Amino acid sequence: MSVRQTIKRHYKIISLLKKRPMSYEELSDEILSDPDSLEENLLKSQRTLQRDIKDIASIYGIEIASDRAYNKYFIVDDFEMNHSQRLRENFEILNAIRLSRSLGSSLIFEKRKSLGTEHMAGLLHAIQNLNLVKFQYYKFREDSQSTRKVKPISLKEARNRWYLIAMDTKDEQIKNFSLDRIQELSITSEKFKKIEYNIHEEFKDSFGIINGTDEEPVKVVLAFTAREGKYVASLPLHQSQQLNSEDEKEMCFSYFIRPTYDFRMEILSYGDQVKVMEPKELGDKIAAQLTNALESYYSSGSTT
Repeated sequence: MSVRQTIKRHYKIISLLKKRPMSYEELSDEILSDPDSLEENLLKSQRTLQRDIKDIASIYGIEIASDRAYNKYFIVDDFEMNHSQRLRENFEILNAIRLSRSLGSSLIFEKRKSLGTEHMAGLLHAIQNLNLVKFQYYKFREDSQSTRKVKPISLKEARNRWYLIAMDTKDEQIKNFSLDRIQELSITSEKFKKIEYNIHEEFKDSFGIINGTDEEPVKVVLAFTAREGKYVASLPLHQSQQLNSEDEKEMCFSYFIRPTYDFRMEILSYGDQVKVMEPKELGDKIAAQLTNALESYYSSGSTT
C-alpha cells in the first residue's frame, strides 16, 4: 500500500473518531462509503487498524483507545495540536484538489500571489542548525529593497501570511520579515549562538504579527450585532476571546490583547456591525478613524 493511502487512512480514522466513538466495522463501513475511497480498500483488517493506532500516536500525538464493553474506539483526549490539525487539513485540501482535476469548476481558489512558502524548508534548516541567512527584502512603506543578514529564530503564521522571526545582525534587534517579500535567500555556513526567545510568550497578547510596541495588553470589550456575533463566535478573533453576554440584538466579547494597529484595522473592517465598549481610549481611536474616513470620502467628490 502506498504512503499516500496510509496517510489518507490515518486522517480518515482521526476525522471519524473526532465525531464519535466507532467500532472497527463502523470505521470500515464509513471509509468504504466515502466517494474518495471507492476504488481503494483502505482499512483491510483489524490488524491494520491496530497498526494505524500505534502510528497515529507516534506521528500525530493523538492517542486512540478502545472501550471493551462497547467494542468501540475513541480519541482519549479530544485535543489536537495545531500542527497536527494543519497537517490533516492540508492533506484533505490536497486530496480535494486531486479529485477536482476532472470535475471542471467544482473547486474554486482565490487568485493571490505566492506566500513565499518556497523559502520555508531552507529557513527551517537554518533555524534548526543555527545558520545565518542572507536575503533581499522589500519594504512596502519605503518602497525600497535592502540586503539583510539575520539570525533566524522561528516561522510564524499571521493573517494568512508567513513571517520569519529573526535577529537582524545590523542592530541586534528582533524583527519580523514577511516571506513573500524575501528574495535571493541564501543559507550561509556562518553559525550563531542560540537566541533565548519565547515566541509563544512574546505573541500571546498580540492580534497578528505586530509586537514589541509600547502598547500594553488591556481588556477590550466589543459588541457585535447578533448576526455578525455568530461568525465571530465560530471563528474567534483572538485566543483570549470570551463571550460576555448575548441577547437578540447583540453579542459582547471580551479580549485581553494589545490594541495595536493591525487589531484596530480588524475592528474597522466590521464597519457598523461592531462597537468598542471598552476601553474608552480604543473606542475614541476607532471613532476618530471612522470620522477621518468619512471626511476623506466626502471631500474626494465620491458622493453627490
